Amino acid sequence: MPPPKIFPAIDLREGRVVRLVRGASDAQINYDDEPLVAARRWVDSGAQYLHVIDLGSAFGERDSTDVILDIAASLDVPLQVGGGLRDHERVRRLLGGGVRRVIVGTRALRDPAFLRDLVDEFGAARIVLAMDVADGRVKISGWTEESSFDLSAGMDYAVGAGVEKLLVTAIDRDGTLDGPNLELVTATLRLADAEDVDVVVAGGIGTLDHIRTVIALGHRSLEGVVVGRALYEGTVDLRQALELTSRG
Repeated sequence: MPPPKIFPAIDLREGRVVRLVRGASDAQINYDDEPLVAARRWVDSGAQYLHVIDLGSAFGERDSTDVILDIAASLDVPLQVGGGLRDHERVRRLLGGGVRRVIVGTRALRDPAFLRDLVDEFGAARIVLAMDVADGRVKISGWTEESSFDLSAGMDYAVGAGVEKLLVTAIDRDGTLDGPNLELVTATLRLADAEDVDVVVAGGIGTLDHIRTVIALGHRSLEGVVVGRALYEGTVDLRQALELTSRG
């Protein structure tokens, strides 16, 4: 079983790197005006994967596709990219432009044929289904609407569509630095272990101890942990986090 990965987060909106608190569009913290510089900083610190989210697209604003493709072309590190991916054309453009895999959510959770078609066309290794959870329910449309799924039903839906990789985010912890929602993480990993699905977890990481706690759960389905605000504010050092995961 490979050690879990650390996924430095690069959230893009209006050409800059930002973070939101609990997904609220009006609770934005601005960090870098040059996304490629931020991405290069994490790669230079040892990042082996980058987690890039196009918040503008998710909110129906100007998308950052060109910026993302520039990062993919400039850095020799795989990217997983999400945010507002609701049509085949944009998915094809990203995957054809050097992005390793895409994260789909809103349309994929509403339209099972769309999700199955993506898995069939690009392969399960390149399609990640996002399940953004609050109060036991999966949210969609930039976390503004409630889907028809709870965690268990969402997992069944994913497996039925041939999905092998999930991104599960605790909305109540996202961008807070308050620590992961361990109840959600544990429930997710138990379900994923039974279904042989890989999971990247996100939301709340603020210290190395938070990462250590998630790893210590010891589930084989844990592919990695997304770390965002903690890296930008210096409460987690990326090199130390990578050393922690390499030690298991």
